[in-house]
Amino acid sequence: MHRMDQTENVIEQYKDDKNLSIRSQLHAKYSTNKQGFHPWLFEKYRFSPGDRILELGCGNSAQWNNRISQLPKDCILVLSDFSDGMVKIVWDKYSSHKSILAQKIDIQNIPYPNECFDVIIANHMLYHVPDITKALSEIQRVLKSGGTFYAATNGNGGMRTFLRKAFQKIHPESDAFTKDLSFHLQNGESILSRYFDNVQKVDFEDSFSITNTHDLMDWLKSTVTMASYSEEDLSGLYEYFEGIRQKDGTINIPKETGMFIATKA
Repeated sequence: MHRMDQTENVIEQYKDDKNLSIRSQLHAKYSTNKQGFHPWLFEKYRFSPGDRILELGCGNSAQWNNRISQLPKDCILVLSDFSDGMVKIVWDKYSSHKSILAQKIDIQNIPYPNECFDVIIANHMLYHVPDITKALSEIQRVLKSGGTFYAATNGNGGMRTFLRKAFQKIHPESDAFTKDLSFHLQNGESILSRYFDNVQKVDFEDSFSITNTHDLMDWLKSTVTMASYSEEDLSGLYEYFEGIRQKDGTINIPKETGMFIATKA
């Protein structure tokens, strides 16, 4: 276990949506794929009338902004997170919707009976879970036969490789971004295949083209509470990135992002 999946660090990181919003803004401002990740997700999701839908680790529920009306008739949506702060944000947004429930849930102990949900979503959060085996067993348990599980995640290349090389240029002893995520695009299919049938990986082609170095530094600072580096370790990085920006006009960073779609027989 490292800081990405240590409960106390995850709680501190997501006690509210400040850090999450900083990272989301970087994607919104500088992603080269102008479709956007959330619209892409909703192209892949399949909902039917009357579905019971559970999202685990929903954060501030940004993917649902202006999309609740797209749900088919009579769907029930449970938006859940391990953070009290996130659940409050979601409740404040959607408390007037009778078909939406905001609930604090630990993915390792989902408080619902067997085969309760038609669709379960867990985006960019499985690598934060201390016991992913228990978490996936719980998801498999509460998902109905024939139900679908959607799990977006990152790869161990892309931005992670770019930032690892940057840290090591400035601090050769740094281990920032050297540890693999516990659940990523390279190992997700083999992990999910132990619990679900017909696991499919779908890649989202994207990259960054960043024109303001301060925004990239703000992104890095927003991850400190769960990263293998401290704010002190960021010294020298602004000058390094700014040198790239001045030379090339932008800081071009590849991404590795996608989603697994798994079904339960």
